[in-house]
Amino acid sequence: MKTKQLLSSVDETVEYAKIYLEQQVDYFHLEASKRMAKTTSHLVTLAIISFLAFMVILFLSVALGFLIGKAWGSYGLAFLLITSVYALAAILIFFFKKQIVTNPLTKMIISEMLD
Repeated sequence: MKTKQLLSSVDETVEYAKIYLEQQVDYFHLEASKRMAKTTSHLVTLAIISFLAFMVILFLSVALGFLIGKAWGSYGLAFLLITSVYALAAILIFFFKKQIVTNPLTKMIISEMLD
């Protein structure tokens, strides 16, 4: 009698363990989905803000080019100056991309995934 009771108790414990494991897997999937959605929404927001900042910089560059061109009497030289500034910025970003782009973006994504 005790053996049957013990086996019944073991079977019940195994069933509870299976249910617990299934619930933990489901919880993990839900938590991973939540974190991915949060990270994706932050990256989309960052992309939209970056696009709008690009548009502002573009129009300000054109306006500055015309302003400097009028002052210098040569629009070509003015836009060459602005292009040179952007080329210098691109070179600096290329050489320091790890510190400027990669590390901050990686930190943001990891913090969103672990939060």
